[in-house]
Parts: sequence; structure tokens; C-alpha cells
Amino acid sequence: MEMKEVVYKIAEELNEIRPTNIGILDAEGHFIASNFSESSHNLISRIVKQYSSIPINNYIKQDLPNSNYFLYMYKIAPDVFIVCITETQENLVLRKFGQITREYGSVLLQSLQPTPKKPRKIPEDERIIAITFSKAGDLGPAAVSWMPKSLTDQDIFEIAAKSLLILGAGFDRSLDLHEASSVLPFSQGIGMVYVFSIPDSRARGKSHDAAITVLLQSEYRKALLERLELFEKGARMVAEKIQKRVQPDSVIEKFYEYVSNSLNQKVEAFTSPQAQKVIPTDFELKKAMVKEVKRIQVEHPKSLDLDFSRRRKR
Repeated sequence: MEMKEVVYKIAEELNEIRPTNIGILDAEGHFIASNFSESSHNLISRIVKQYSSIPINNYIKQDLPNSNYFLYMYKIAPDVFIVCITETQENLVLRKFGQITREYGSVLLQSLQPTPKKPRKIPEDERIIAITFSKAGDLGPAAVSWMPKSLTDQDIFEIAAKSLLILGAGFDRSLDLHEASSVLPFSQGIGMVYVFSIPDSRARGKSHDAAITVLLQSEYRKALLERLELFEKGARMVAEKIQKRVQPDSVIEKFYEYVSNSLNQKVEAFTSPQAQKVIPTDFELKKAMVKEVKRIQVEHPKSLDLDFSRRRKR
């Protein structure tokens, strides 16, 4: 199915929630299709880029001043987002988003042409001391990949050693793929350590002990505990990718960004068993949303015809 056909089918589905505007964007904030006015594109792109790391089936909702309308940003697939304006009840909107994700998410993803990724510098988060992937080798524990890159050799070694030596003894060696997690105090801060094994037929015991460590400043202990389940799930996903021989540097970089973004979100964003709402905490972004959203109300077109011409060439 061609991408244009998929997008039109999504627009037809969205008609059931009576939207005034629809936009479909990638994670870089590039419009794939839209009937939003040009003046609103910068704001919408900024919202998508700011919250592009939210999980699939999560959303942002912003009320439009002096009206019953709301702006929604919803992640329907990896790197694919719907942005729309509607006055339909929230539960009906989310039900429709979920249906679209199930029916068209994977198809839409396959239709997108891959974008060559440019090297980029990951901004450091002062709250995060380190995110590390460590592995036990013949010469003892060693860090394989870490963020930020400014960590000293001594810091890296201490994190790797404590992560593996303390938890490693707790493994059930009768299991082929053992795993464990715990919150531990470090000399540098407070950490969550997720220990797992990497199968290797050449290794003693047929596997290597390994660990994913999330180390925060001590004053963020409460934030770590509130998000512990979230970070454990994230670490488990990182471990699964590493077990499948995915390049660890890129995985750790993405996990670092994920943890950083998670610390920016209120805890309520992680507690709903259904589609989860991400609450914007950036004050300037919220001010911009309110300001630009007023303009969208005035300028929104009467037709739902989608414009594909604004999509950037890849």
C-alpha cells in the first residue's frame, strides 16, 4: 500500500472524531501530510521533536483557549505521529487512535523511506551521572558503552565493578538467561542496576554477566524510585537488543535520552494502564502552544484535504 493511500485512509478514520485539522509527522518534526496552516508548522514540529521519545500509544493533550477544542499529539508507530484538533470526547479520540495504530501503524512505518541519520551530539543531563552497559570478561568487569562520554576512566570502572560484582552473586545459575535488578547506593549517587546474561558458547558457563546501570544524582532518589518500573522495563529492552547483537553505543545513547525525557515528565504520565498522557512541563513550550493554538483556531481550513507538498525531500 502506497504511503499516500495509507495517510488518506487514516484521515478517513479520523473523520469519525470530527477533527478540524490533521497532521502526520515523523520524529524530526517533518510533515508527511497536513492541512494545518503554514503559520502553525513551527509550533507543531517543535512539540513533536520535544516529545518524540515517548512510547507508542502515548499522547499529549492541550486545550484551546476559549473553546471546547483540544490539540492532540499521538504516537501511532515508531517515529510516526498524528497531530489533530477536535472537540470530541477524549475516550473516543483515544479509542480511534488505538484502532489506527493497530490497523495502519506498521503499514505506515514500512511506507516511510529511511532517512540517513547525521551524527548528532546528545545534550548532557546534569541529573544523570551515567547510563552504562558493563560486561564481565576474563580480566574482570569492564564498561563497554556509556553516556555521557565525558565520564572518567575511574568513574566508568567503579560503576562497572559495583554493578556486576554486587548483583552477580545473586544469579540463579540453573537458568539459561538469568536477570535481576536492584537499587544501589554508589559513591557518586543513587543507581538502578539491571543485571542479565549474554549467551556465548565460547565463554566459561556459556554466557557473560552484564549490567545496565542508571545512575542519578543522590537528590533524585525519589524520582528514581517513582520511575523504577519504567526504567527496569527500559533496561530490559536495552538488554534484549544487546543480546541480539545490536550496536550498544546507539542503544545506550537512546536510553540516556529516554531517561532524561522521563525525568522531565510528571509521574502521572506512567501510571495509567491505558493510553498514557504525557504532561508537558516546559513552561516556554506551553506558552508557545497556547499562543499559536489561538492562531490555528482562526486560520484552520474548512476542508480536510491533505497537502503532501510540504514534506521535506529525503
